[in-house]
Amino acid sequence: MGRKTHQATLQLRGRLATGVLRLMALLPFQMNRVVGRLIGLLLWQLNGTSRSVTEINLKRCLPELSTEQRDLLARQSLIETGKGMAELGWVWHHPEQALALTNGGNSEFDTALRSGAPVIVLAPHLGCWEVLNFWLAKQAPMHAMFLPSGVQRLDNLVRNSREKIGSTMHPATARGVATLVRALKKGHSLTAILPDQVADRRGGRFADFYKQPAWTGTLSTKLIQQTGAQVFMAFAKRLTDASGYQVIMQPADKDIYSKDIDTSLAALNRAIESLIAEAPTQYLWSYKRFRRAPEGQIKPY
Repeated sequence: MGRKTHQATLQLRGRLATGVLRLMALLPFQMNRVVGRLIGLLLWQLNGTSRSVTEINLKRCLPELSTEQRDLLARQSLIETGKGMAELGWVWHHPEQALALTNGGNSEFDTALRSGAPVIVLAPHLGCWEVLNFWLAKQAPMHAMFLPSGVQRLDNLVRNSREKIGSTMHPATARGVATLVRALKKGHSLTAILPDQVADRRGGRFADFYKQPAWTGTLSTKLIQQTGAQVFMAFAKRLTDASGYQVIMQPADKDIYSKDIDTSLAALNRAIESLIAEAPTQYLWSYKRFRRAPEGQIKPY
């Protein structure tokens, strides 16, 4: 494939993706949830990669469950994944309506923001990040990162949509990380990071996640050590189809502040597990969390 053909393909993908997102945004909220459920059921019935990865992850992470229990959880998780796919465009195009459907809060978080000291929110692949992003931006000027797709039209849509309420998005590149660190050090007190994204080979270390070695990004722990920020775990939990979202927020495991990076990373993953326990069906079990394996071990996917 030549460069021009490749670029044309990327442009086509960008137009298709943005078109689908705009189409989903036209649906009423409850209908959007119905469509999302149907997408999830289709992912289950197709028995493709999403279902396969989900089943592998659940077997590794929750071996105490029976086969029937894991099958039920896998099916429910894919339904929630479908809802997440459907709601993306709706939330981006209706941020104020999404916030009107959202409730929650945490007194310790409020106190930390009022102190003026740096605050880091760690938000794993759980619930609806787009709603949490808008909710956090309403609390204080907020900085976060996003992973560019390489499709300019789509990347512009993602960035512009997420910045509607006041967030500042930084690309997940070396330059983006540098600007994020500068923002923290200049007194911009609220930063949100996706802590369970599989990092590149230079940006992570193995730490147990559900007693399984998982390549865990060190960005969060390094920022905590450099800034002395107070850390919270959070996600926007989907409520019933007729309702909206509930922001769930917890103080992080105390060992996350350890100067020993391995101790901090272990605490980070324990904190993610604790948050997942609030809504296990809403974790993105179809994410290839264990795609990097320790030397000598077979990759599970």
